[in-house]
Amino acid sequence: MLRGNDFVQGNKKLILAYLWQLMRFNLLQLLKNLRYHHSRGKEITDVDILKWANNKVKSAGRVSRIESFKDKNLSNGIFFLELLSSVEPRVVNWNLVTKGESDDEKRLNAIYIISVARKLGCSIFLLPEDIMEVNQKMILVLTASIMYWSLQQPSEEPDRCESCVDDSSLHRAASEISIDDTTSEKAPSDWEDGSLTASFISNIASDDAISETSEIENGSSTTTTIP
Repeated sequence: MLRGNDFVQGNKKLILAYLWQLMRFNLLQLLKNLRYHHSRGKEITDVDILKWANNKVKSAGRVSRIESFKDKNLSNGIFFLELLSSVEPRVVNWNLVTKGESDDEKRLNAIYIISVARKLGCSIFLLPEDIMEVNQKMILVLTASIMYWSLQQPSEEPDRCESCVDDSSLHRAASEISIDDTTSEKAPSDWEDGSLTASFISNIASDDAISETSEIENGSSTTTTIP
């Protein structure tokens, strides 16, 4: 079992496994809640989340639009700031927003996005680099988290999607999100078909192995399991 001393000693492998479990649990809860609030129990897809985000920004009188969760235009952060502003008009201070043209400006916008989303109460697991580099998986999770927060608000009238198919895409993506030194990694080829949600959690059970790590210390093998 993970012990407090593992944190004190900075046991990187066990700490990452612990963080993965927190992230996975949060994602599963997010999916469950989105199905309940958005589609009356039907499965929700990445297409539904993308459509909701674009419609929300458009309804606020903004012109930004993204084609997918790997749209390179997301790197400047403007779309997410407009999305956050559309779900809570007073939350974004536009005097703090840059044009997002240089890397420094993109980073400032990305940091501000994370700050604003956390202020609203969204669950955030990504870093500024994930936005700047358009980490497809983390971008989807961020959008879904903003969507869920918005749907919880009393004034929110969710657009019901009659064509919701299956969320096996979201299921597989959760199992593929790896927490490592680089945080932002290139999306694998199976993400290229745009069926992000269908790939998000379908193999999540097999990823329980991430919560089990083996270390060999002083010639003896020690296996630690994160519940």
